[in-house]
Amino acid sequence: MEICNMLIDWHKESQRELPWKSEKNPYKVWISEIMLQQTRVEQAKSYYLKFIFEFPTVRELANASLDRVMRLWQGLGYYSRARNMHTAARQVVQEFGGHFPESMQELSRLKGVGPYTAAAIAAFAFDKPVVALDGNAFRFFSRIFAESCPIDTPAARKLFSDLAQQCLLDTPSSLFNQAVMDFGSLVCTPYPKCDRCPLCHHCVACLQNRVMEFPVKKAKKRARDRYFYYLHITQKDHTFIQQRLEKDIWQKLYQFPLIETGTPVEVDELFDLPDWDAIFGKQTPQMTGYSSKYIHRLTHQTLHTFFISICIEKESPWLQTHCKKIPSSHIDQFGISRLMERYLLDKSINRLSLAHANL
Repeated sequence: MEICNMLIDWHKESQRELPWKSEKNPYKVWISEIMLQQTRVEQAKSYYLKFIFEFPTVRELANASLDRVMRLWQGLGYYSRARNMHTAARQVVQEFGGHFPESMQELSRLKGVGPYTAAAIAAFAFDKPVVALDGNAFRFFSRIFAESCPIDTPAARKLFSDLAQQCLLDTPSSLFNQAVMDFGSLVCTPYPKCDRCPLCHHCVACLQNRVMEFPVKKAKKRARDRYFYYLHITQKDHTFIQQRLEKDIWQKLYQFPLIETGTPVEVDELFDLPDWDAIFGKQTPQMTGYSSKYIHRLTHQTLHTFFISICIEKESPWLQTHCKKIPSSHIDQFGISRLMERYLLDKSINRLSLAHANL
């Protein structure tokens, strides 16, 4: 098909230079693809290089502690990716002798590897004749064919896979998939550069002047609001942190003790909550201040967050049971969320204005 030939010609002249480009090692392909999920390429590049340096083989990743993996992932977000990657590395070692399987079916058995990632590994590492449909590919093919099937529906994957296969022909799949991804990233972007597109005369959406109508998506659900009140509790030069163990955002990362409420409350209303009594017991802690509100937006939820600074003289039974007591200067040795990173950075460079409580 002419589209394929023109796309490959464009790619020879205009492709992106990326550290994982032309990589045939399935382990490195896998690392890059997991990191690129929900993450900008520029941000992923530095993490990829650090990760490969720290864990150059799948066996070294499998043998590492989860805390070490999470610490290295800190700031990249969507932390379930790191947990799944650690589990999948152990699967590769235990079930496949340390060698990545080549088939889509077996690749899909790995934790955190969905249809797209399995296709990407199969195409880039093993040149299997499959098309890896990421966001760039869905956008590109939906415009080329003016296909209005919502791309976030179960029916879309088969439909767009069939359309993409029409273009693939006998071209090496690694080359074709990379060309589609680069083209979607540089030309057929969310706000496309149609005036410099070499495929504009073959693009049905462009010919119909409907480019901005594609890709089609279902209506988004409204993000859920959550209200977080972090208690930055210190005892002399020590701080208390706890690990998030429940199946929720930031699982396995560390945080300050947290009170979450269903609706917003004033800071002094926290004193009357059962969670406050559970954390501090009978002692009366000294609140030294609280931050302005931090708004942290995730894919399906918005966090409305305050950090409350508290000094205590004695540890309560709850703190002894549920928290680690660490030197305050050692908190950077633990994996924490980007939200806590922001707070600690603001505090360390005196950019955080604490509103002092009237006690």
